[in-house]
Amino acid sequence: MFDLASDPQFIATCDREGIGVDVAADAVIDGTMVFLRSNDSRTQDGYHPILVGAGTRRKVTALIGLGPRDTDRAAIVDSMAVINAAGPDAVIDLTTNPEGIALRRELKEVVGVPLGCCLTYDLFAQPRKKLGRDEFLERFELGLDSGVDFVLIHAGINPELARMSEQSNRIMPTTSRGGGLVARYMRMHNTESPLHEFFDGILEICRRRGVVLDLGDIFRPGATADAGDELKWREIELLAQLRHRALDAGVQVLCETGGHIPLHRIPELIPAYKEALGGAPLWLAGPMVVDNAVTLDSIVNTLGVAAAGTCGGDMFASITQVEHYLMPTGIDTAEAVRNVKVAITALELGRGNTTEIARQRAISVARRANNWDVQATHALYPGLATNAFINAGLKTGAPCTICGSLCPHLTAKKDHEETPVPAGTIPLPLTVSES
Repeated sequence: MFDLASDPQFIATCDREGIGVDVAADAVIDGTMVFLRSNDSRTQDGYHPILVGAGTRRKVTALIGLGPRDTDRAAIVDSMAVINAAGPDAVIDLTTNPEGIALRRELKEVVGVPLGCCLTYDLFAQPRKKLGRDEFLERFELGLDSGVDFVLIHAGINPELARMSEQSNRIMPTTSRGGGLVARYMRMHNTESPLHEFFDGILEICRRRGVVLDLGDIFRPGATADAGDELKWREIELLAQLRHRALDAGVQVLCETGGHIPLHRIPELIPAYKEALGGAPLWLAGPMVVDNAVTLDSIVNTLGVAAAGTCGGDMFASITQVEHYLMPTGIDTAEAVRNVKVAITALELGRGNTTEIARQRAISVARRANNWDVQATHALYPGLATNAFINAGLKTGAPCTICGSLCPHLTAKKDHEETPVPAGTIPLPLTVSES
């Protein structure tokens, strides 16, 4: 189904992940891993594909796009310099107006990592016209012409689930913008969702173009009080059926979930959803572990990532501090990406990644020596660390301003001090057992 074992880019990506090529290829075939790289991206200079799923490093996707009334594509493209510096593993355009198609063509030239899009907005923003099969699929494929690597469709809804949501006891029937658009279309035309009606055509297009299908959820909870209800389970069952059809058609599949889930329920719900979805790679918006941290939601998301990343979450969204009330800036998104990468680093340390163990030890050795230059080389973001140390006036060998002459690195003596080793030199001889 997927001939990857001899693909040079796939082999290089497996090497970066520390996963055997045959193991990864088998995981792609059985649907527990996806390789994000469309046919259009094969020959793109500077392109870095990624693996998402079982046994891989957790990933972060930067959410970008234009709002309903925004038309300044250049502003989004320019903001990518700031966002790229934060190091997202993937980027998804969530533009909600017709500028999205042109924007993605421009983004493709500057992103360098897998680029995704949500075509629900392109297809359902103007709902009055009922779309026939040919027109619907033509518009769907047009949305992929920029060379995107994965495509999100809000597939987790049908007329039955739409009616169920209207009658539910939820605080918020849905917080999914795309789901609301699909529900409106079905209601206006008294019809099944075209995403289901023409699903075979969508699969044929994705297979031909090597695009990973991202099955978007509609009923992720918008409040912690709504988490884990019957409506969400019914949606999971629907997405599981669609995933099975896609794999049979030779199309790789990501599945979405997330939303607002209390911290103590994440170990219960995320593994259960993943199992019900056949072990599919999960990418999550959230989980958001509290509802009331207005202006602090990037931190809320980071807590959810740290929890969900230990029990089934594979890729996470860059939820910003202005979530729930304002379109984020590039700076907001970059900060959110960095926060998620802190959580991902902690997850890598927890699963025994020897490179991460060595890096944490190396910065600690340099910290013991008050060697600010070497500390910066091992920092998650060396440039940020260097600037901070320079602005604080710190000199190698001298203590920081917190303790000054009372610094325990000066007053506490130790036999056989380790020598700080800058990043890029031979790594310390550590094993997983030393974690």
